[in-house]
Amino acid sequence: MELKRRFRFRGNAAAFGGRLIRPVDIVIENSAAASLTVVGGRSRSRVGTQHFGDEVRLESAAAFAEGLFDDSKQYEELTYQRGREELLTTSTHVTSEVNGLVIGLKPQLTIARVRGGLRATTPLGSGETPVWPTDESVIEGLAIEGHKLIVELNTPLFQRLNTHAKLLAAADDPAFVRENGDHLFMQAAFEGRAIPSTGRVVGCDYTMSTIVRRLRWDGAPFPGSQLDGNLAVVPGLGRLYFGEMLVTTTSKRLTMIRMELGSPCGGFFSCGEVEDNGYW
Repeated sequence: MELKRRFRFRGNAAAFGGRLIRPVDIVIENSAAASLTVVGGRSRSRVGTQHFGDEVRLESAAAFAEGLFDDSKQYEELTYQRGREELLTTSTHVTSEVNGLVIGLKPQLTIARVRGGLRATTPLGSGETPVWPTDESVIEGLAIEGHKLIVELNTPLFQRLNTHAKLLAAADDPAFVRENGDHLFMQAAFEGRAIPSTGRVVGCDYTMSTIVRRLRWDGAPFPGSQLDGNLAVVPGLGRLYFGEMLVTTTSKRLTMIRMELGSPCGGFFSCGEVEDNGYW
């Protein structure tokens, strides 16, 4: 048997998931998920109204994953054993979406629409797969008991710095750190360690980042709430993290909303999650 160099597609999307442990134990079973095989193709799913106790409900959710060779003629030639697969280029696209989400009892979080999207193309000379968040990534109509919270995203930054190597190179530029260092949590305290004046990225084999430019209240803030970077702390509801993205040399994983729910509900919940990459 002669081994051939081939491209392995990878793309995953999960619209929602998690587990509540109080007031009752509820596993949030996700019925809107999509995943690619190593040879690519297309995967999609869609569901209507979902209820998980009195604490979580949503109107609809969907997930999509697609990975294809860009040139269908060249791909056809491969099926005749003509040409080399490594000379072809590929594109992968993943999205997940939740509409009409309601979380909690009192106070209650409502969100009209959450959508996360990533695209990836064939690795070039460095071997790192370019992956970037798409402009379709949005969080719309978010409110807590009528107090509107705006989540401003900065997807163009990560569309430009679309590999792990590019992000790390940017982190060595003082001008980048001054303007965009918060996207990489470069001035954030981490496990009690002192922060160098130049800042530092969080992670080792991975880099923690956020596509959130800023959070702001549209009108009066929710009483007692705090906003810090991509984090909103809401009394009686919990800690809400927006636009988190884990970056490695081989992939990116974007979670549009992750919740650490507090009293009276307790547990973890996330929605709008996608992961994208591909490699030779």
